[in-house]
Amino acid sequence: MAFILGMDTGGTYTDGVVIDSAGRNIICKAKALTTREDLDRDEIRNALLQMKGRVEAIAVSGYASVRNPKHEKEVGRMAQELLDVSVVCAHQLTSALGFHHRTVTAVLNGRLIPIIRQLLRSTKEVLREKNIHAQLLVVKGDGTLMTEAVAKERPIETILSGPAASVIGSLALTGRKEGIVLDMGGTTTDIAHVSDGTVKIKKEGAKVGGWFTRVQAAEMCTFGLGGDSRIFLDEKGRLQIGPQKVWPLCLIGAEYPHLVRELKSFTRVGEYKRYFAQEADCFLPGSNPLPAGASEWEQRIADMLRERPHSLTYLAGQLGVDAETLDLTPLVESGVLSRISVTPTDLLHAQGTYTRWNRDAALAGIRILAKRKEMPISKFLSAAEEAVNEKMAMCCLQSAADFDESGATFADSPQAMYLIQNALRPKKERLLESGISLRKPIVAIGAPAGAWARKAGALLGTEVIVPEHADVANAYGAAAGQITETVELLISEDGGQYILSAPWRRMVCGSREEAVFYAIHEGRKHIEHLLRDAGCRTWTIRETSSDILADVAAEDGTAQTACMGTKLVISGTGSPL
Repeated sequence: MAFILGMDTGGTYTDGVVIDSAGRNIICKAKALTTREDLDRDEIRNALLQMKGRVEAIAVSGYASVRNPKHEKEVGRMAQELLDVSVVCAHQLTSALGFHHRTVTAVLNGRLIPIIRQLLRSTKEVLREKNIHAQLLVVKGDGTLMTEAVAKERPIETILSGPAASVIGSLALTGRKEGIVLDMGGTTTDIAHVSDGTVKIKKEGAKVGGWFTRVQAAEMCTFGLGGDSRIFLDEKGRLQIGPQKVWPLCLIGAEYPHLVRELKSFTRVGEYKRYFAQEADCFLPGSNPLPAGASEWEQRIADMLRERPHSLTYLAGQLGVDAETLDLTPLVESGVLSRISVTPTDLLHAQGTYTRWNRDAALAGIRILAKRKEMPISKFLSAAEEAVNEKMAMCCLQSAADFDESGATFADSPQAMYLIQNALRPKKERLLESGISLRKPIVAIGAPAGAWARKAGALLGTEVIVPEHADVANAYGAAAGQITETVELLISEDGGQYILSAPWRRMVCGSREEAVFYAIHEGRKHIEHLLRDAGCRTWTIRETSSDILADVAAEDGTAQTACMGTKLVISGTGSPL
């Protein structure tokens, strides 16, 4: 017979049972007082002293510290006294369980502390030079603001703050409480869902560099489509948009007009051999130097580009090789070179919709791609514009599916793509007619958004709102944001006692009512203190409570839901002015 040992460690008692695996019958049981391991202060002291002069910040994370932060706080005090560096404890960053993710959050936060402090120092130096004396506030990943002091201690909360500020800005500029906010920048398009005037927050926390954290951040869908996305032909001659970011031809051509002549010198001779090399591309030096052991031709290219950028055709001519065989992609990917190419911004210049920079440079590059496709330039422009509009529409559709938590990835399903393409690009000869639409309007922000989002919205049968000043919605969001502070307190029962776990203390109460009273009283006082320190003169505080539920096995083997405790969330919002 196989046996199963079950254990539960409570604040007062640790319970244990042994059951048989077949009938789930209790064979024996036991209770014992929970023992607590004391800190080995000498060992901790020695470990900290070994780090002296070698670290810029310390992160402290302990098991179950959100329930009782005593050990974390003591180690944090020792680190502060011995090392005189910034110290952050995991319980200060999140009240969510999950030792691994909480520790990752603390470590990443510690790594960011010296970086954010340098940024804040530099910002304040510039403000002083301009004779500006004002309070410095920083946007958090959920779109709210935090003080300079908080940012220095919890910089990880700035993750995804840029897109979040854009969402707050769009709400403030339009007054809308419902919609899909689409922020199209130069590199990416970020999409958020706004419902009842608030942006949806990621349940599982933000993902940073491949690591899941416990950081509260706005839920965003990000796509590699922007005003600077590269437009090119793939190995099969198909038109592609992004996700690579490049410099627009029109922009660089405005500063270096000789590129127009170099691009116009391109002439098609014979059939095309390859598609990785695009004669519409130009190059300029990147941010990284040539690595040791670079080839002779790589060194020659670096020398030619030292003074000014050149086209692929020019570089190939100087090297005496066919442009189609000169693949500079490895040098671009390593940061030695930067690519200049056709982008959606160049399409707008060619169409005359937006002509801030060099329209001739944009037309020269587009003409080369049109020759590649063996079509008139007007027809190529229409095809490229249609491709950008459809990709923008697909971004909105995929985002809607993600916000609905459908788990669907349309690009992975030929059947789904057939129906979507049939709806976006209907053809009279098809027997099947399909339609697709969004239930909420699109609020488009970002410099190039208005030009593309309106047409994408038309494909999806939804209203598109482009507010005045849409190009600076993110900066407006930073200026219009409010300071918000939130604290979570947990109440759990253990042996007839009620344990109140707060980020600053652990308290034993005689009844649930007493625990709730102290949680609300202490929580409100804590939030008021934080808002007052942030410079807020008036504020609003709200409280919400919810039961913590879990599925457990009953004595008869059936599953039932049990209440494991109560979570109280106290949030305060105030204006810094």
